[in-house]
Amino acid sequence: MTSMRVLAIAAALTSLSPAAYANDASRCVDVSVPRKAVEAGKGQWIELTADQWEFLRGVYAMNPLTPPGLPYGDKAALARVEGNDGGLVFFLDGNLACTPMAAPKALLALLDAVATATIAHEGSGL
Repeated sequence: MTSMRVLAIAAALTSLSPAAYANDASRCVDVSVPRKAVEAGKGQWIELTADQWEFLRGVYAMNPLTPPGLPYGDKAALARVEGNDGGLVFFLDGNLACTPMAAPKALLALLDAVATATIAHEGSGL
């Protein structure tokens, strides 16, 4: 199975059209569903740190492609598959995977910086 196809299947399993956002419970599925789809495609399911989750909540809230507000849950996982520079973030609420969000390569680089507490400074300061 191609990497794009695996991520598309995982996203499709948990995505709905914006018109369906009125029914909040419908945006979540059992976490085993997307996880098994990713693993079947020889992908990785990566549990993210609390700091990465907090960072991604802000990204999600400002992303025009996600529903308004903050995502569900208190954790996040990143789905990655071979041959794809990006990934798919799932916000986890107990045993539910909710509201997937695309994670392009640039966002993954920022996630790495958050995980390692890397702070970039511009110039020499005041």
